[in-house]
Amino acid sequence: MKLKGETKAPACIPAALVTAGLFLSTSVLAGSDGPADGAPAELSHWAKLIGEWSTTEEGLKPDGSEWAPSNGADWNFYWSFDGWGVKDDYTSPPLSEAVEDESKRQRGTNLRIYNPATKQWVMTWLTIASTQPANFTATSSDYEIVMLSDVANPQGFFGRVTFFDMTATSFEWKLEWSKDREQWMEVYRIHGTRKTR
Repeated sequence: MKLKGETKAPACIPAALVTAGLFLSTSVLAGSDGPADGAPAELSHWAKLIGEWSTTEEGLKPDGSEWAPSNGADWNFYWSFDGWGVKDDYTSPPLSEAVEDESKRQRGTNLRIYNPATKQWVMTWLTIASTQPANFTATSSDYEIVMLSDVANPQGFFGRVTFFDMTATSFEWKLEWSKDREQWMEVYRIHGTRKTR
């Protein structure tokens, strides 16, 4: 990870260090107009997602019988780490929808940096309700971004998240679960629409 004052990203970046760096770096929330000079070219794979989005969402019922609508969200993506990474903020339900108890509104953030040595993204997901961060590694292209969870969730499933069909005005997202990282089952879908002003 690149902290303020560094001129070169280290060759090997353990996922746990990303989380630690969130609290050490004063530049983690710093915005940028785009990737920094000298930043890995792979940051461009996120360019279509930078900006503000509204989502509609649906989840597979626990019995697997059908898909059911879920809360939508505000999902906003930014360049971060002074143009060396990508951050997003996810809020569900959207702030435009009233809730009786604000503590029940999901608020989360993802932080992403690219490790050129492994040719993978290092990612951390945090929410106000989480007791520990969720870490992922990911690969990306102009066409899709595929994230794999580093450890299984409490139910024993590994997660695979894919962004795909990314355009200037929309994107698709899906979450799949697997016990063995070979057979995957899709369990959640998000459809993003860019907000217009």
